[in-house]
Amino acid sequence: MFMFISALGATAIVFLLSRMAGDPTLVFLESSGYGVSEEQVQNLRKKLGVDKPLVVQYGMWLSQLARGDMGRTLIGEKKVATVIREKFGATLQLAIAGWLFATVVGVPLGVLSAVKRGSIWDYLARGVALFGQATPAFWIAIIGVLIFAVTLGWLPSGLKGEGFSPKHFVLPAITVGWGAAAGYLRLTRSAMLEVLDSEYIRFARAKGVNMRVVIWKHAFRNALLQPLTASILLFAGLLNGQIVAESIFAWPGIGRVALLQGVWDNDFPLLTGAVLVFIMIYLFMALLADILYGVIDPRIRYD
Repeated sequence: MFMFISALGATAIVFLLSRMAGDPTLVFLESSGYGVSEEQVQNLRKKLGVDKPLVVQYGMWLSQLARGDMGRTLIGEKKVATVIREKFGATLQLAIAGWLFATVVGVPLGVLSAVKRGSIWDYLARGVALFGQATPAFWIAIIGVLIFAVTLGWLPSGLKGEGFSPKHFVLPAITVGWGAAAGYLRLTRSAMLEVLDSEYIRFARAKGVNMRVVIWKHAFRNALLQPLTASILLFAGLLNGQIVAESIFAWPGIGRVALLQGVWDNDFPLLTGAVLVFIMIYLFMALLADILYGVIDPRIRYD
């Protein structure tokens, strides 16, 4: 029920803001290159459905969604669902690559930092976290292109490449996952420190249980709730398109095509359709995180 209310409220806000950005008929008038009569303007407004009150427009849009129709884009008059479906694959691939990079780098470093608390490894890991969260994604992308593409020539500077080309994924994945890896590291470290200081961990160590078993079976599993929440919501955010990475690397994903271009063109059907998909992804991932709590932590049960 809360998912439904959240989705309805979010779509209403986005729908209202998209209409406040300006008259979409101006997009057609500016691109036509010649004078248009007032009658033609009114006919165009009627065709786009912007001649009615906002409440009526929103109701018509919801009615279309119930029939599986997200409308057509103002530029090219393509089906919004088709545009999103065509670009979602590239965004999904980049999201998975960035999420894997963040998880593989952030979680082990967080565990290492907690286990080696106060050592040189702890300070190095905390330095990585500080640098990762303080460095903007666009700077990482530009420096990565300058060093590895321009100077060394090891990696391509952009584009997705034909088929699956691992070299084309390296720089975009690092750009997308760099800040997330730093967040993972800090969350994992703080959660592990809290668990490692608990009584049952001290009791297990006093009994002579192998340290690896204590860390990975007892401590890590109980410290996994916070990183799990961040992981799932992070993946949902990555699926919503990374505008910076996709713009710098000319990645043909939703962020660059559906959002950035839609904003520039004031293409409100494309914007509202894309945001609706993003909202549903976030809500579904949040529900998945709640369900997984009960799987990971036996103390949590849903009756």
